[in-house]
Amino acid sequence: MFLIYIIILYLLLLKVLPFVLYPNYLLPGKVEKYPSLVKLSMELRGKDKKETLENVFRYLRKYHHSEDKIWKWESLATLFWISDFSTQSMLEKKCFLWCHTQNRLLKSLLVNSKIFKESEIKIGRMFFYNPDPPYRGISIYIHQYALVEIDKTVFKADPFYNIFEKLK
Repeated sequence: MFLIYIIILYLLLLKVLPFVLYPNYLLPGKVEKYPSLVKLSMELRGKDKKETLENVFRYLRKYHHSEDKIWKWESLATLFWISDFSTQSMLEKKCFLWCHTQNRLLKSLLVNSKIFKESEIKIGRMFFYNPDPPYRGISIYIHQYALVEIDKTVFKADPFYNIFEKLK
């Protein structure tokens, strides 16, 4: 019976609750627009869409890489930041960001570069199992990544796990 309670608690805390409470899961995250974000978007803008996406990805990896910091207490404490908050305070700081916040920032930077439309950026989600490397296996928590369409080619951009690949 104890095991059943643990499984139910796990499902509620790590699968259902994040999906309902955090931006970019149940409801699409809004694209932010504030002066420092617009300025950074223009600095990261490349000669074309692919170069811009690569620049934004590198920026997120440099300032907000996460896979090696996920189990630190200060990172876990950010789980309690619930609501549709602004990324303004974390924009140019080196700090841990969960995947849903990284995707919000990635989407905002791309759209504010003026060469991407919001409709070209989709969010992919992994709930329980994913057969694709490097995620292969069971997911402990819900994870998401960005799918960016450039000239009928889709790129998977997942700065959280340092994955940037052409899908089709």
